[in-house]
Amino acid sequence: MKVRCFISIELESSIKNNINDFILQNNLKKIFSGIRWTKPDNLHITLAFLGDISADEISDVKKILTEIAQNHMPFYIELSGLGFFPNLKHPRVLWIGIKEQLNLLKLKDDIDKKLDVFDISYDKKPFSPHLTIGRIRDTLKIEPKAVAELEFKGSFLVTEIYLMKSDLSPTGANYTNLYNVKLG
Repeated sequence: MKVRCFISIELESSIKNNINDFILQNNLKKIFSGIRWTKPDNLHITLAFLGDISADEISDVKKILTEIAQNHMPFYIELSGLGFFPNLKHPRVLWIGIKEQLNLLKLKDDIDKKLDVFDISYDKKPFSPHLTIGRIRDTLKIEPKAVAELEFKGSFLVTEIYLMKSDLSPTGANYTNLYNVKLG
């Protein structure tokens, strides 16, 4: 049996609450109607989307994460800005940006290299660090001025990396922690 999984950085509760407050205080649900908002508990930074993997591969990923975590110390991530993928003309995802962080890029690179060594397939799209806060269901006209006036700022300490299980449902994804390991 295969399990849909991804490797991630989970956010502190205080940051999740700050993002939820930001959405509410700025009436984003009203400004951007037609967005399916990410549940606060589901907010995370994806390091590698693995898709459906076997029990043996899960075991290998746990080994990979344990080894990689020993070689990385905790580090801060700074969240800043707001944007859309793929672009403002055809938005599909609303995100909060992550300021370029060498420790984050090195962690991602090390994970990719180890997944390749173990021949575990993963989404190899170029890494664009972000935090998805909403998915756009239908065509949505975005006024660039409305986005430019919005700014989320926050930071948090990354101390662990996670292997998460993802179960899809009509109301959105439900995530379960399969394994986590402390950095350092």
